[in-house]
Amino acid sequence: MSDQNVAYRYAKPLVDLSIERGILENVYQDMQLVHQVCEENDEFAAILKNPIIRGYKKMGILKAIFTNKVSELTFSLFEILSRRDREGILQSVSFSFVEQYNILKNIQKVTLVSAVELSEDLKNELKAKVASQLGKTIIMKEKIDPSLIGGFLLKVGNDQVVDNSIRSQLQRLKVEFAKSIQN
Repeated sequence: MSDQNVAYRYAKPLVDLSIERGILENVYQDMQLVHQVCEENDEFAAILKNPIIRGYKKMGILKAIFTNKVSELTFSLFEILSRRDREGILQSVSFSFVEQYNILKNIQKVTLVSAVELSEDLKNELKAKVASQLGKTIIMKEKIDPSLIGGFLLKVGNDQVVDNSIRSQLQRLKVEFAKSIQN
């Protein structure tokens, strides 16, 4: 079974229990913090995944980092993962939790890639258009990629891409020109 499937099996009851206890927002913040710590600290993530390091030591590290920063329910998750020698999937569990939270709250993450920094007005206009088309609240992450030359690339979730970049338009023209020469 893949890490994603296992992570889902831990994240789903955590979502349900946090809703039941009325602390969904708190646990959501906890999971974002866990994910951020794992992303920003490669050594921490490596320690959690290292099978040589004992579970009680990993739990001690988790306590040292997250005491007074996460809820009791989140600590329960840490303990369950530790007892089952599954600390290595903590980052995946946090990611799965956030995905399920976003589905519950009708939130869609999108990534806007542009050649240059866009104005706030243009970003807000684009965000509003995407929100109205999808009927969801949009969380927009921005990246700059000068190789696009101009225009933008909009990635919606993991499977949809709107490519309105000059680079791709030039590539399409190149293909069309090559076809017209061959005919």
